[in-house]
Amino acid sequence: MSDSKMKLPVQLFSFLNHHPIPTTLLIALTWINFFAGGPGAVLVEIAIDLFGVYPPDSHNPATLSPISITAFSSAVSKTALLFSTTSMVAGVSNLLWVPLAVKYGRRVVYTSSFLVFGLCCIWSARATSYGSLLASRIIAAWFSGSAECVAPMTIADIFFLHERGKMTAMYSAALSTGAAFGLLISGIMSISQNWRMFHYLCAALILATTVLIFFTMPETAYQRDVGRTDEVTDQKISNVAEVEHIEVSNTPKKSFTQRMAFNRAPLTHESIWKIAFRPVIILFLPPVLWSTVSFGIGIGIFVVLGTTAATAFSQVYDFTVWQLGLVWIAGIVGNLLGIPFGGYFSDWVANRATSKNGGVREPEMRLPAVSIAMITYPGSLLLYGLGINYKAHWMVPTLGIFLFSFGSSAAIGITVVYTIDCYRPIAGEVVVSQVVFKSFITFLMSFYANPWVDRDGYAGAFGAMAGFSFVVLALWVPLYIWGKQIRHATLKGRVMRYVHWDLDRETGE
Repeated sequence: MSDSKMKLPVQLFSFLNHHPIPTTLLIALTWINFFAGGPGAVLVEIAIDLFGVYPPDSHNPATLSPISITAFSSAVSKTALLFSTTSMVAGVSNLLWVPLAVKYGRRVVYTSSFLVFGLCCIWSARATSYGSLLASRIIAAWFSGSAECVAPMTIADIFFLHERGKMTAMYSAALSTGAAFGLLISGIMSISQNWRMFHYLCAALILATTVLIFFTMPETAYQRDVGRTDEVTDQKISNVAEVEHIEVSNTPKKSFTQRMAFNRAPLTHESIWKIAFRPVIILFLPPVLWSTVSFGIGIGIFVVLGTTAATAFSQVYDFTVWQLGLVWIAGIVGNLLGIPFGGYFSDWVANRATSKNGGVREPEMRLPAVSIAMITYPGSLLLYGLGINYKAHWMVPTLGIFLFSFGSSAAIGITVVYTIDCYRPIAGEVVVSQVVFKSFITFLMSFYANPWVDRDGYAGAFGAMAGFSFVVLALWVPLYIWGKQIRHATLKGRVMRYVHWDLDRETGE
């Protein structure tokens, strides 16, 4: 292996080793979808346990009757709701978590929500009925969702503009890798353990992370000094990183005990209701709407891959549950390899454009990096759908999973950091808008995935997804050309007065 190839993993490890806050944050993000999507590999086993139905089996004639087949299909659909509702609730919960984090701080939200999240996993493991398991997973998802939106706020708190690309890429990779990692682990555990042990594992990992959060994640938000911010803003400094440096350097340092304390005073004078309502209006801003749809189809299609792979690989390739789990190694590797393209590469693209622009940075300067995902998205979906449809070697759809994971990790990182760059002072509300509404997209896609495949086949369903994803991602081109004009024009509307933020949230960018 060449020195250049060895350099990136070493740099990444060194970075995480010297930055405990983002390291803990990435660990916490991983468990969200680890819990939400991980049991998907044992979906059939959960259906058998809770409903007492069995899949059609030529060795068991009783399972081949129309009544038995219908009962099994209904049980699978209900069991799938355990995963699709979890993803949706985790997103919607941020309508509460982000206003609390903006008003009262990140630390108290992280610590309290993950504690309840871990306890609910124990409830899930001990649930004896479908209703109890569904309720436990919904409540757990409500508390787990806090990190999904508060994490980008923390990234914006502690990293300069030119550093956010790689961190946001790690953020998106952690979310996607969590699902793939969960599918892998639950598949392997199925060899000797039942689905309940997976939930006990989730509880142990999440409660351990809660302890890690308590001791390694201080409060990253602080009360803005409006007078000082105005003074810095009035200085005509073209380099945004320099403005940030001035603001940060003027902030008095705190002791370890002070940094680990929970905030008592509000961090902003804005009404919590205004903060909660703002994400609804923000969605109508073109950059946010495009990023939300891109985010939604990225996570949504990944969930569809997870729900369809369980039946596709078992029926077409005779894979057992643990073999299906191993398939998701491709998803993990793809997500990890997508980090440098969504982070380092997009930062390099933006920095290069900034140099050519006389040192003045515009958010749209990182958008050309989306072109990589614009190719891998449709290509990977065609490999997956056509590969299964024509019963090609199992490596073909597995390669599709790898390429989609790679493109998804890169695209989500780029689109999220683009909107954070556009509307930095209200980064929390921006990401809430994205996460909440992408959750509805994800839910609808996962809910209708199996009926869609049954109607149009794998080739038709995934061919349509390939075409749609290409069109959505290709919209980076008009945004790159007219994005600045669109941003300024859309903020001038009468309704958009609810989007504007108070001076105590200004950052100098």
